[in-house]
Amino acid sequence: MSELGCKMVMTSTQVDEDAQHFYRRLGYIDRGSLFLDNTPFEQPQEMIMLKIL
Repeated sequence: MSELGCKMVMTSTQVDEDAQHFYRRLGYIDRGSLFLDNTPFEQPQEMIMLKIL
């Protein structure tokens, strides 16, 4: 992504998944979350992660 000129990348994972630990080891930091409760799409909290390149 940095070769394409991007300054940062973002990803997300649900808080009940192990992927968050993988992304932290790669240098991503927690930046926020998304809740879809009380909707037909209810699911665990979605964690948004960011990495500055």
